[in-house]
Amino acid sequence: MKKAFISVLVGTVASMAGAFQLPTLATRASTSTRQYATIQPTESSTIGTVGNGYLPIILAKLSALTHGNSWVICPAADMEMMKQLAAMDGSGELPENLEFVPASDTDRVETLLRDTDALLVACDDVDSVVDPNVINYLLDPEKVNNLQRVVAMSRNLNGAGMGMFVSASRRAANAQVWDNSNAAAYRSFEQNIKDAAQKCGADWTIVRAGTLKGGACGESNLYPQYLAESYYQLTKNDIITWQLLFDCNIRGVKLQKGDVMSGPGVKAVFTATGSEEHEGDSSRGGVAEAMVRSLGVEDAANQDFAVGTVAAREIPTNEEWAQMFQCLSN
Repeated sequence: MKKAFISVLVGTVASMAGAFQLPTLATRASTSTRQYATIQPTESSTIGTVGNGYLPIILAKLSALTHGNSWVICPAADMEMMKQLAAMDGSGELPENLEFVPASDTDRVETLLRDTDALLVACDDVDSVVDPNVINYLLDPEKVNNLQRVVAMSRNLNGAGMGMFVSASRRAANAQVWDNSNAAAYRSFEQNIKDAAQKCGADWTIVRAGTLKGGACGESNLYPQYLAESYYQLTKNDIITWQLLFDCNIRGVKLQKGDVMSGPGVKAVFTATGSEEHEGDSSRGGVAEAMVRSLGVEDAANQDFAVGTVAAREIPTNEEWAQMFQCLSN
């Protein structure tokens, strides 16, 4: 089984071209006989991350800055690039409690799983979801002793604001535009996550995104909790990368319960690489923050919600995040 896991995971985790303390959120009184577990940011909490692309790096970094321990599975060939992107500044300094685990080191993965409180699962690539064999391997009741929550990034699957203009923008301008063409795979992925979490006695949370944009620190390393400035060089295809412009302009976030957010519709050709607030977009930083912060929100257990963008030069405060999560209690 280990050899099978290695081959599948290496294929799934694809190659990729101050304090930040979260607030302790009050636990609501449950209207049922069960109260859902939360993972509050403490020195003893351990968060694991698996997936592909840039988003898992942000997730692992945020988890390290807000929880006791954080680990992320990665291909050995991408180890140095991932560390570079996770650096706090130009010196290459990394959070001391962030561990990069080679995908081939299943012994270490299984050791970490035994003490992991939550698992974060996310893929940047619109054509990729984590293989069900990997999900079943990681969420094996025999391997996880403390697991309380599984948070997975999915997509807006309702089909609103999609169509020929969105598909055309993906072909012509940005191959990572979410056009709903892979919706069936994401629906299956969501069900796999729910089923596997239930077998482990853990709760699940589905966090929906549209077209992922940005995700780094911005000008002058303004927000070092996100990807390092080297991200802009990796994604640059002009004098100034539009990803940097997006990160400068779109730091605001909005949340909506359920699968209700719309795509860009007929405006898609203009929004594919746009750096303004648009329907159908999600910032990587906002999605990652929502996923990590949802661990401490009881109302996020066994719920799905979507993450959209709001034009703003500053990231939301802890109080604003707490207010946004109120949408899950309605």
